[in-house]
Amino acid sequence: MATPVIAPESLPYPITIDQLIAPIGSTVKKGQRLFAYKFWYMVEIASSPDENDGNGGAQHSKKTVRESIEFFESPFEGDLVSWEVDRGDEVASARQVICEIMRPCNHDVVYGGLCTMCGKEVDENDQMEANLAISHTDTNLKVSRKEAEDMEHFLKQRLRQSKKLVLVVDLDQTVIHCGVDPTIGEWKKDPSNPNYETLKDVQMFSLEEEPIVPPMYMGPRLPERKCWYFVKVRPGLREFFAQLAPLYEMHIYTMATRTYALEIAKIIDPDGSLFGDRILSRDENGSLTQKSLERLFPTDQSMVIVIDDRGDVWNWCPNLIKVVPYNFFVGVGDINSNFLPRQQSGLLQLGRRTHKKPQESDELLTDIMDTEKRLQEKIDEEVKRQEEKLSHQLTTNDEPVQGESKEQLTKKLEYSASLEVQQQNRPLATLQKHMHNQRLLVDDDDELYYLKDTLAKIHRKYYKLLDEGNENSADIQSLVPTMKGQVFKDCYFVFSGLIPLGTNIRRADIVLWTGMFGAITSSEIDENTTHVITKTPGTYKARIAKGFNENVKVVHPDWVFECLVTWTHVDEKPYELIIQDPATEEEIQDFKRKIEQRHLIEEQRREQFESEALMKTAQDSTLNLFAGGTSWLNDEDEEISEDEEDDNDDEEEEEEEDVADGGYGANDIPDGGNEDNRNKENDSDRAPTNQQDQQDQKQDQGGEKPQEQTKDPESLKRALQNSDSQSSEDQPSQKKVHLENSKGNREDDSESDLEEELLNALDA
Repeated sequence: MATPVIAPESLPYPITIDQLIAPIGSTVKKGQRLFAYKFWYMVEIASSPDENDGNGGAQHSKKTVRESIEFFESPFEGDLVSWEVDRGDEVASARQVICEIMRPCNHDVVYGGLCTMCGKEVDENDQMEANLAISHTDTNLKVSRKEAEDMEHFLKQRLRQSKKLVLVVDLDQTVIHCGVDPTIGEWKKDPSNPNYETLKDVQMFSLEEEPIVPPMYMGPRLPERKCWYFVKVRPGLREFFAQLAPLYEMHIYTMATRTYALEIAKIIDPDGSLFGDRILSRDENGSLTQKSLERLFPTDQSMVIVIDDRGDVWNWCPNLIKVVPYNFFVGVGDINSNFLPRQQSGLLQLGRRTHKKPQESDELLTDIMDTEKRLQEKIDEEVKRQEEKLSHQLTTNDEPVQGESKEQLTKKLEYSASLEVQQQNRPLATLQKHMHNQRLLVDDDDELYYLKDTLAKIHRKYYKLLDEGNENSADIQSLVPTMKGQVFKDCYFVFSGLIPLGTNIRRADIVLWTGMFGAITSSEIDENTTHVITKTPGTYKARIAKGFNENVKVVHPDWVFECLVTWTHVDEKPYELIIQDPATEEEIQDFKRKIEQRHLIEEQRREQFESEALMKTAQDSTLNLFAGGTSWLNDEDEEISEDEEDDNDDEEEEEEEDVADGGYGANDIPDGGNEDNRNKENDSDRAPTNQQDQQDQKQDQGGEKPQEQTKDPESLKRALQNSDSQSSEDQPSQKKVHLENSKGNREDDSESDLEEELLNALDA
């Protein structure tokens, strides 16, 4: 089967095929020239020293368009079967097929840099489209995308024959909780300790922790340090695995080390019947901060479900089922989380613990959060101390040193410091003092009892769709979001006193999590609000909610967690809070006026944005009218003023804000973009003020407006439509030449300049 040669991302698009060098039927070698192509670029014309602008200053520099010809070389050897392009054709972007070559070997499976089929040495460019690692344990094994597709097609057939799906399981705080506080071992041996009974089934193991040495260290081998780990299995795990083993093929995916993961596997799967060797750890992941299903299933994740206590490391992918973190050893947290993006601590991170005994729980939760905060501060101090100790020997760049980068070294320091600080500071002993002689460790978690039923329900629905012939609908990536979305359908949330001030509400875990279940969250109460979630009924938002709309439900956050755990919209009544100090009539009227003012500002901003967007479209369309032909590019030494260049350094694209409802649902989950540069919204319990909004309002009420707003959008839109029609009639050729640097906003253009350009285009 012939292998297509795909236009790579590295070419200076658009390019025009100038000559086909290799004839059809010829044998080409890797690196041999296949075709010549030409493209155009801008150069600056040198000006003479005596040229000035008449005021003693230098003239604006001039630009000219130049043509260049380059050669495209064959990425691999073989017989040229066909050309998919011809001389004079334009290739406007990457990923287009250029030609097809019949290769003697596609090198679909490579191990340690050698092809397993032909034995030749292979680099990354020799494999078709991709160089994918799919093995749990061996990163030396690489396969091509075609081979990965074939393997996953076989896997899908095998799973469907056995009526199974795939379940990817995280370890820490998902199915187990682990700590290194020596207090645990002491309590476990002391029958008189109030926590003795809950620690009976805690298991322990030790690992030799390698000492961290500076790069290029040549001294004697330093002794390893033994560290004891105490592991508490999440309640109901045995029943969880027993029910799901016939329904799912299970994999472990953890950001802990491989030696740690293997020890945990011995505890939760002693005979290896559940996971076998399907264990992927930090050592093989390829990233220190993110997890990705593409690492194990690069081409098809339609039968894969993930359970994890962290959603951010998965970028909240549709396959994810986030669980409430299992915090048995309170105040300890996740000992392997130093390698992951740091989470902002808050009451919501601790799950369902506060509804039954609010006063007692509030005091304990405050102590737990303070303890974790102090622990993290000490870890940061220890990392800084060790970094300073090694700093004089660290390299000044990010180049790998003996296979280890500075980032990896820093992460190892953080992990080592977290173990050392926990062992020395004994957070559990500190918390126990606050409890006097009462039990600190409580084993009442019920997450897995509900989760096993949810996973069984998903399995039944998947195979029901398949049996009914709905092949396209039988996809976890669409099935799971659909099921989740029904839980909080038509619910509009406002969190009060729960999300720390300064947090970007779009990125708060609880907002993203509930958004996956259909909820839309706003920072402020409005006409759409259905629920105010708070622990304290005396907050401003809680007080104002009932007075503003008696149908708004003010509920404890345990209601949210109950719904998330059970995947059902639980009755709010047992979780509703009594508002003992309702808002006065004066406060209600003042709040209504502020809502009206906010709506007015939002409407003005929306109109301003639409006007600016229309003007930008007008400018871009005008510029495109003059980029439709190729003849102007062939004129020698054509001069272009610097004022007409694209000045991307001075321009920032506006981010469109969700002003329609001010909320964030499942579709608003960030994709890793720079959300922090957007306007941040705080979960404050006071009425909002926005200086920028007020400035915008003043502008709209008679102040100086941006120049673009002085133009008539409707007449301009009609002119553009006419110019587009005329342009399409005058230029029947579909081939267009694009110069990216000729686009952009021209902030200094006047209204008359733009209209003159439009008229010239129409008259051409």
